[in-house]
Amino acid sequence: MKKTLIILIVLLVIAISLIVLYLLKGKEVLNFDKVETNDPAIEKLVTISQSNVSAFIFVTQESENDHRLHINMTPVINLTLAEKEVENFKIENFKGDSKIGEVLLIHPTSLARENEGATLLFTEISELMNNESIRSNGDSIDYVVTDTVTKYNEVAKRDSIVPSFGIVVKSIGTVDYKNILDRDKVFEGSKYLEYSGIKLGDITTSIQFDLVMEFTDGTKYTKRFAGSLDGNRFSTETVPLFELKSVE
Repeated sequence: MKKTLIILIVLLVIAISLIVLYLLKGKEVLNFDKVETNDPAIEKLVTISQSNVSAFIFVTQESENDHRLHINMTPVINLTLAEKEVENFKIENFKGDSKIGEVLLIHPTSLARENEGATLLFTEISELMNNESIRSNGDSIDYVVTDTVTKYNEVAKRDSIVPSFGIVVKSIGTVDYKNILDRDKVFEGSKYLEYSGIKLGDITTSIQFDLVMEFTDGTKYTKRFAGSLDGNRFSTETVPLFELKSVE
C-alpha cells in the first residue's frame, strides 16, 4: 500500500510539473535567473527612449512545392548615454520560446550601412536567402565600439546608441505554391498564412536578453529586456508591434 502511494505521489508531481511548463510556455518571463541590478548613479546615466519590436511574416522559396514561412522580428532599442563613454557593448543570454519554430538571434555583420540595402540577415541584398541560410552565430553578440557608426555590427561609444540585430522564428510552416496555383488558377501573396493552415495562436513567441555596457572607467550597466508577440494579432495586423519591457 505504501509503495503504491509513493508511486501515485511521484506521478502527481510529474503531472503538475508538466502543467506548469505548459502554462509558462510563451510567457514573457522565460526563466527565473537573478537579474543584475545597476548602481543607482549608473542607472541615472542611461535613458531608454525606445524599446520595441516589429514583426512580420516572410517567405523563402525552397522549391515550387515548398514556400517556407518564417517570422522576422526587428528590435529597436534606443539608448541615450550621459557623461560616460562605452568600452564594450554586448547582448547576452538571449532566449526565445515558440511553440511553432526555432527562435534564432540574428547577428549583425560588418556590411556597410551605406549599401543600397541588406537582407534580414545583414547580408548583401543580392545574396540568396533560403531556409538553410537562416542561422544564428550564438546567443550573444559582441559589438565594435566606435566614434562613427558605419557598419551594422558597430555601436557608438557615446550619446545615442542603437544596436542592430534581428530575431527570426524559423520555418513555422510551408505552402505548396504550385498545387494552390494549379487548383485556384491564381495565388494571392497576401494569403500565405491562410494557405499554410497555421493556427495564429501557435505563432505566439516570447524573447528575452540582457544588454551589457562596460564603460571606460570600469563601471558597468546591465539591463534585461523581455517581450512577447501575440500571434493572434496577425488576424488584423500585417506588422504587429510589441513592447520590450525591462525586467527588474
